[in-house]
Amino acid sequence: MGEPLGWEPLGWDDADEIAAILRDRFPSTDPDAVSALELARWTREIPLLSGEPPAAGELQRALEAIRDAWRAAR
Repeated sequence: MGEPLGWEPLGWDDADEIAAILRDRFPSTDPDAVSALELARWTREIPLLSGEPPAAGELQRALEAIRDAWRAAR
């Protein structure tokens, strides 16, 4: 699956953009009901995401930032 032309790749620190994509993909999902493992998997499946996931502690912080952004926009 390729990237749409003109779109910039996302990194793990782009919490607002990642949350918006997840909101669109899973509109009826409560972000607090999603496990960290599932949230990480869903994030890795975003075609625009580039780079490897951060190390464990940084990954947890990135996932919490994504969850917070998703929650805030509900």
